[in-house]
Amino acid sequence: MNSAPASSCADFLDLGYRADIKVLTVRWLRSVSREELQAGFEQARQLSVEQGATHWLVDVRRRTSLDAVSSAWVARDFLPTVARGLGSRLMIAYLLSPAREAVLRIDPGMRAATDAALDPAQPYSLRTFMDEGPAVSWLLA
Repeated sequence: MNSAPASSCADFLDLGYRADIKVLTVRWLRSVSREELQAGFEQARQLSVEQGATHWLVDVRRRTSLDAVSSAWVARDFLPTVARGLGSRLMIAYLLSPAREAVLRIDPGMRAATDAALDPAQPYSLRTFMDEGPAVSWLLA
């Protein structure tokens, strides 16, 4: 397997690039503060630019606490900025736990952030999954 070395932000994030399938993996290892979320996503953006990675697998299954403000920042500010900077459509597969998926449907703030992320007018395409196999298949399609 040809991949960029994995890196991490302290104890909360594992990043890696799979050159063989051209997928950047962003695995959150625990719940994070807003500052950690922003620092981790910035590190992911830098690795994405270095590798020319336009396909991201974002695993949030271990992040149990949810923050609608942070989620809205990712959907409305961060991901559009990354997509424009890459010069190519950014494809993001989000891996969710069943509990997190339920919160995205029930909580009004999280539902609004999710709707913003799924909006086809965004300069990126995002889909949610609960299994890694279909997520990677979608990214590779």
